[in-house]
Amino acid sequence: MLLEFIATISAGAGAAGIILALQKLLRLPMPKWAMPAAAGVAMLAFTIWSDYSWYSRAEQGLGDSKVTALTVEKRQVWRPWTYLFPVTTQFIALDKEGAKVDGAMVETDMYLLTRRSDSAIVPVVFDCLLSRRADTVGLPEGDLSGATWYDMDENDPILRTACDDLR
Repeated sequence: MLLEFIATISAGAGAAGIILALQKLLRLPMPKWAMPAAAGVAMLAFTIWSDYSWYSRAEQGLGDSKVTALTVEKRQVWRPWTYLFPVTTQFIALDKEGAKVDGAMVETDMYLLTRRSDSAIVPVVFDCLLSRRADTVGLPEGDLSGATWYDMDENDPILRTACDDLR
């Protein structure tokens, strides 16, 4: 988030610098509001670009072996443009390459990514037959006897991705 803040300030300073350079090169008088307006527009444009491109940049950063199972789009009052085009703020991806399929069971890693927040990788097992999921953190490999199972709707996009796309 600090790097994003620095990039936003840099975009504003760069835009103001361009207005200053144009004023010096062309020797034209410019209104006093031109530099701050250019800086503000550049910072707003960078922020909007950064918000809308986050999902594709994060998904690309995961690599080709990850399959996106669910995206969460939001509209927010402090960003009125999101009412026209909602912005993706969270998504869940599953590791296709590392998935282990054993009958109706699919074991894989679930990647939980959220904009401006920490990400998490959770090892999970999906039971495609009974439509349920268990987190396998702290369990011995292959031993699901102590797992807590969570029922899922059979049309849940995460379950469908694990049972249809990973198998």
